[in-house]
Amino acid sequence: MSRVGRTTLILTAGLLLVFLGAVWVRLSSLEGRLYPACLDRVASAPDGAFARVLPAEDGASTLRVDYGDGVILEVPRSPQRIASTLPGVTEMIAYLGAVDRLVAVSPWCDTPESVNALRRVTVQPFDAEGLLAAAPDLVVIDRRLHRRDLALIRSRVPAVLMLETSRSLDHLVYSMEVLAAAVGGEDQAAAFRAERDAVVAAIVADAPPDALGVLVVGQWDPLYALGPGSLLDDLLRICGYRNIACDLGTDASGTFSEELVLARAPAWILRPEQPLPERLAERWKRVPALRDGRLAPAYADDLMRGGPRILGALARLHAVLRGHVPPAVLGAAK
Repeated sequence: MSRVGRTTLILTAGLLLVFLGAVWVRLSSLEGRLYPACLDRVASAPDGAFARVLPAEDGASTLRVDYGDGVILEVPRSPQRIASTLPGVTEMIAYLGAVDRLVAVSPWCDTPESVNALRRVTVQPFDAEGLLAAAPDLVVIDRRLHRRDLALIRSRVPAVLMLETSRSLDHLVYSMEVLAAAVGGEDQAAAFRAERDAVVAAIVADAPPDALGVLVVGQWDPLYALGPGSLLDDLLRICGYRNIACDLGTDASGTFSEELVLARAPAWILRPEQPLPERLAERWKRVPALRDGRLAPAYADDLMRGGPRILGALARLHAVLRGHVPPAVLGAAK
């Protein structure tokens, strides 16, 4: 072979190696996006202790709550005029036996029925005048759901108690205990924790042999999915299933690729109130969830609200995912 021929061969081989290397890098990157490491395991349990109720002096009329990030809130003990900004919080206050002290609730609060006659107030957008007109001595909010308005709320409202009802079941149980420290009902809060332990133990004993993938859809078009950091994501973890949108980050929801649904092939799809669009039904027809009729409604209010009825919703979710009851049962709140 001539020198020119050998040079050409060497150059060609070098270019081929560069090309193959680029292809390998691209495929490796794509593989990581299609099948991230978090899909290989069920998520670990979160730590629900988001705050610490500081010991109160004997006879003190206020309670101090330390959130560990430099925020310490002082709230009245046994407040007599409470404003709730979320349906789940309203249900928690009723569960603790303080419903008669509610003077204002959010526009979406409807349980128990007695709260329907109360003043309606909002914090998103923040209606300071409407809230202050109710003259509450304690306003209960969710630190995460209302994070954009926290500074404004705290600057206008005399006493605010921040809970974390939307992150995980452990956070919700702890929120109940923090709320009970302020409004009373410690025995009820302890009973709620004990009931949680019993429900979870029964579910773990009936866990599936394989951690199947689940897609939780918030909306269809554009496609939004619930990811890590959402209460429903944590309920799936407890049931022994994997959220296929585990790589969305910690903002609880976000846009999700239709192609990733095809690639990750969820065994179940939990859907919003709107029915599955025909376009997606056709495109995803070979996805196991649709092929096997595993499309379940996940918009029942006890499942979506971070309140005491969540334990019944969790048991129902487990029963549906395990095939003990039809998928439609998930949409029936109790």
